[in-house]
Amino acid sequence: MRVEQFDPRTDEERLRACHEMVVAAQPDDDPNVPPPSLPMVRGWLAYGFGGDPQQCWLATAAAGTPLGCYVLQLPERENRRNGFVQLWVAGGSRRRGVGTALLAHAAGQASLAERGLLMGGARIGAAGAAFATAVGATAGLQEARRILDVGPALHARLPGLRASAEQDAGGYSLRRWPGLTPDELVGAVCDLYSALQDAPHDPAYESVVWDPDRLAAAEHRSVIQGTRDYSVAAIHDQTGDMAALTQVAVDPAGEPGWAYQQITAVTRAHRGHRLGMLLKVAMLEWLATAEPQIRQIQTFNAVPNEHMIAVNAALGHRVSDYFQSFELPVETALKLA
Repeated sequence: MRVEQFDPRTDEERLRACHEMVVAAQPDDDPNVPPPSLPMVRGWLAYGFGGDPQQCWLATAAAGTPLGCYVLQLPERENRRNGFVQLWVAGGSRRRGVGTALLAHAAGQASLAERGLLMGGARIGAAGAAFATAVGATAGLQEARRILDVGPALHARLPGLRASAEQDAGGYSLRRWPGLTPDELVGAVCDLYSALQDAPHDPAYESVVWDPDRLAAAEHRSVIQGTRDYSVAAIHDQTGDMAALTQVAVDPAGEPGWAYQQITAVTRAHRGHRLGMLLKVAMLEWLATAEPQIRQIQTFNAVPNEHMIAVNAALGHRVSDYFQSFELPVETALKLA
């Protein structure tokens, strides 16, 4: 087996090989949602989620047949002792040691970068979770993916949900925008992203602090992916502060009818005013006209995040799957080689 690093920004052939493996594995690995489109995978592998450096590697057989691939993110600011790895093995090559070899290879790269811990995740019940357990990884935080079915029944409930939320949300105004963050709101949006620092997370994970450069990198990835992005914010009338934000992305290259919830956050000083519900209702009302083809919206919540789960439950989200985070010392993973 040959393992070679490649640049997903310029190496279209290897990028497509990785995407084909992801799509082919979807019925087994993550059957309840559509597979990611090629542009989504391109943006993910090439630019990550906040501009942190990452490596992409492809494993092939002697004849050049793709066997597996992995991406290793090596943050330079927070989490400088951690490496975040996600790997895939082609369906016909599973249970033949390819995944173990790729994990050991990733550990070698993490060791060179002076990382002590590998972190990753997988859907509970899928092969990835069984593999993580088999190599001795420790289970951490669980997340639930919820899906909201969008249609006439939901739209009929939105006016009542908005009216109820507005009873507790006096003194706030809504602002919405499509696409990139307006220049005058960049600082406020960074503060909202940083507000997620107190969201549930694994003890070994350091929450990131957002600044204009990190936001620009994340939005550049969205441009590369070609998503249509929608943002709705709550502005505190008295101070002008941005108190809450929700964002949704639509992938025109992906499965029609699906949308993807991004951040929903409320700053600590403005919690308790049902702003999360108000923003999500306002977003759904906007999408009904801007993206009328949407029939499902998927979102993720950490299992301990009771407040946001309550909002999603009131809207009618249903749990489709649970996901498990895992961590494995680099030293342990090196021994798998």
